[in-house]
Amino acid sequence: MAFLNSLGGESQGVVPDDTAVAVIALALHVIQADGVVEDSENQTLEQVIRAYFNFSKGEFEQMLAVARKQEEDAVDLFRFTSRINRALDETQKAEFIGMLWQVVHADDNRNELEDHLVWRIAELIGVSGRDRIASRQAAEGRQSDEKSQ
Repeated sequence: MAFLNSLGGESQGVVPDDTAVAVIALALHVIQADGVVEDSENQTLEQVIRAYFNFSKGEFEQMLAVARKQEEDAVDLFRFTSRINRALDETQKAEFIGMLWQVVHADDNRNELEDHLVWRIAELIGVSGRDRIASRQAAEGRQSDEKSQ
């Protein structure tokens, strides 16, 4: 979680090629993969991003607007994964994949398209299969802990 704080916590406005925009754009891409975007996915995305980056609601909405536009214009994932590869170290990349799993599991419905997309993003940013699976299991564990409370 600390890695995302270090990327954007001091941000004063939106920089279109900011790493935070790439993070949000990839998360948007993942939650749209199954063709159904639930409110719970959008809420989890906002919650996770605002907590990680220490963004106000207004800052998050600005970043979301820029990320949404860039995600709509993108023809592939390279635009975003290359930013993440340049900005994050190995541990931070694994944490990012964990954040994607949190968003995927927000709607209580794991979809093979979302799974495949997270797998592909993990591969493109160099996160090992073991770390990807551990991140998924941690997100699943958090979700079931939250349900039991």
